[in-house]
Amino acid sequence: MKVGLFEFFRNMVQTEDGLVLFLLGLIVIMEIIDFMTGTFAAIINPKIQYQSKAGINGLLRKITGVFLLLVLIPMSILLPEQTGVAFLYSIYLGYVLFTFKSLIENYGKMKGDTTIFDNTLNTLNRLLDSKKEK
Repeated sequence: MKVGLFEFFRNMVQTEDGLVLFLLGLIVIMEIIDFMTGTFAAIINPKIQYQSKAGINGLLRKITGVFLLLVLIPMSILLPEQTGVAFLYSIYLGYVLFTFKSLIENYGKMKGDTTIFDNTLNTLNRLLDSKKEK
C-alpha cells in the first residue's frame, strides 16, 4: 500500500494530539531553516556582520524555545476540557507566524524579492505594534 506525503499529513492531523505534534514538528523544521537562512544571510550580505557568538546564542534561544513548547504539552492537560488544546493551538500558531516572519526577513537580507509577502509582513507588524501599545 503506497501512502503519499500529503495523505500521511492528513492522517496525522485527524486527531487533536496529532495536530499538536504536527505543529510542533513544523515549528522545529521552520526553526532549523530560520537558523540556516539567518546564518547564510549574515555570510552573504556585507551589511550584516557575521558573529559566531551571536549565531550560537540564537541557536540556544531556538532550542530553549522548542523545549518550552514541549513543556506546554503536559501543562495543557491541567486545563479543563478543551481549553488546554485551544491554548496549545494559539501558542503554537503564534510561534509559527513569528518564525515565518523571520524566514521572510532572512530571505530579504539575502537579497531575495519579498514583495509578494509585503501585505503579510505589514499585517504582522501592525499586530505586534498594537500588542506593544497595550
